Amino acid sequence: MQIRQQITNSELLLLSCLLLIFFLATETVFAQKIPTQNSPEILQFGSTGKNPLSLPSDVAAYNNKVYIVDGSNHRIMVYDLQGNFLFNFSRKGTDAGQLNYPVGIDISTNGKVYIADSGNKRIQIFSEKGIFLSQFSVKIGKKTVRPVDLVYHSRSGNIVVSGSNHRIMIFSPKGKLLRKWGNNGINQGEFRYPATISELKDGRIAVVDVLNARVQVFNIDGSISLVVGGWGVLPGQLFRPKGVALDRHGNFYISDSYMNVVQKYSDSGSFTGVLGNKGNPYKMQTPVGMTVYKNRLYVTEMRKNRVSVYQLVD
Repeated sequence: MQIRQQITNSELLLLSCLLLIFFLATETVFAQKIPTQNSPEILQFGSTGKNPLSLPSDVAAYNNKVYIVDGSNHRIMVYDLQGNFLFNFSRKGTDAGQLNYPVGIDISTNGKVYIADSGNKRIQIFSEKGIFLSQFSVKIGKKTVRPVDLVYHSRSGNIVVSGSNHRIMIFSPKGKLLRKWGNNGINQGEFRYPATISELKDGRIAVVDVLNARVQVFNIDGSISLVVGGWGVLPGQLFRPKGVALDRHGNFYISDSYMNVVQKYSDSGSFTGVLGNKGNPYKMQTPVGMTVYKNRLYVTEMRKNRVSVYQLVD
């Protein structure tokens, strides 16, 4: 295991050096050749003020409010659409309503806020105002699992959870395990660290499969429907995907935390461009969780401790 880890680190170091040389040598030419999706940057927020973010990981929006998972501060930060701080809720702990390194967030159609409370191996549910409502452990049999992300499935009312056990799990609102699929592997339907989840308009589920460098789309019964991306460092390929969001037309936006870009794919999975403006791709700092709200893309930049907002242009 130690030898294999050394090899892996050496390979990554070599790849990093090659990428650095490549970008330094051809930065202007490369930028001109990359197809970009014109999406003007509107604002950035979260890194300043009395309550700055610390390693934020995910974002959701509801009723003209933006909810950000402030992981290292063990809380949820809430802002208005102009980036003005409104309120926060929760703190570190194991009691009901307290969080321990939360990672993922989603909000139901009726305003319930669902949090993947990873350190406590549970899902917690709050009101729109941050009042604790209920919780349940993420369990398969007697074994508890760290949740990574979750999505409220609007068609069924159930909660779809990605876990550190390389599986997707579906729970009832009261926490009963209804279905699960996947295991550790490279084949379709298998995962190597599933991360962010999003729901498509037709009820299918998009899952970021981090180390397999792809997004897998499933029907709600667990059958595979579509695979987007694939490993590589060229436009349209993925190296370390972390987030996925969908616009009103069904286009996929996938963040790559290693390449520091967000790439756009059509509803059929075809690459269409890198998020940018006037032909220049945006270079972000560890983009992870994202959401689309009112035709704006909200991107969590973990290393910059902020959320950046982009106007989507049809």
